[in-house]
Amino acid sequence: MSKSIKPVRLILGEPCRAIEPPLVQEEPFLEPHRHEYWEVVWCLDDSGHQSIDFVDYDNKKGRFFTISPGQVHKSDTVGSNVRLLVFAHGFVETNTRSTQLVDRVFSTQKQQLPYLDISEESEHYLVPIFNMIKDECARKELCDWPLVESLINSFLRYMLKFAIQTDEKGKERDPRVALVIDLIEKHYTKEKKCQFYADSLALTNKRINEIVKADLGKTVTQLIHDRIMLEANRDLVFSTKTIKTIAFELGFEDPAYFSRFYRSQMNESPAEFRLRCVDSTTL
Repeated sequence: MSKSIKPVRLILGEPCRAIEPPLVQEEPFLEPHRHEYWEVVWCLDDSGHQSIDFVDYDNKKGRFFTISPGQVHKSDTVGSNVRLLVFAHGFVETNTRSTQLVDRVFSTQKQQLPYLDISEESEHYLVPIFNMIKDECARKELCDWPLVESLINSFLRYMLKFAIQTDEKGKERDPRVALVIDLIEKHYTKEKKCQFYADSLALTNKRINEIVKADLGKTVTQLIHDRIMLEANRDLVFSTKTIKTIAFELGFEDPAYFSRFYRSQMNESPAEFRLRCVDSTTL
């Protein structure tokens, strides 16, 4: 491998950073990387795009990308048209209310798009809060981190307050859909059959698929396959694990069967995907 996506951590004792453009010196955030922190990418214009977990999304003025720990992120921008707000996992989630706030903004397991489009009116509130976070963090050892935590909470709440609601985002969801997704997140490496999830919620296979498909447009089996493929792709690009090890960790007893399954989903082998992604990150 010529170059692989690497993990990026915040500096010990520095649990938050707010970064203004240009970001030319902020190298870890500009190269392909796997997150070990929460990140908000605030787009200042419509140029460029972000790749999050191998899916490309266009930049758009007023769009706030919300990237979670564990996700793979790559940006084609040179850092001149975005602000960054990054903070450590656990820094803001100090009570139930704050944890729920972070989950609403960043949720990656509820089939949400990884961004919020925010109305222009929000800048009146968000710019001053961002600047206060940036200035306080710049104080280094003198920084009042509890104050920064409170400011981030305010920033996230204003993001939600001014988020532009689409019909999709505003619709009422069947709470059982979230339960299915949570169950898949916990059990996808061992339980790959719809029956397990139906039994867990005291539903029939037919009914659980009706509920999930009405909301997400996919069957339970498709959601399980999506989650397996996401983790497989993360490991193929991020780690040096062998394909055999990845297969076993994802619950496949036969690596050859895993490779056939992977090809059926991606139209290429795991090795071909790994090589293609590594080559694409070479400078």
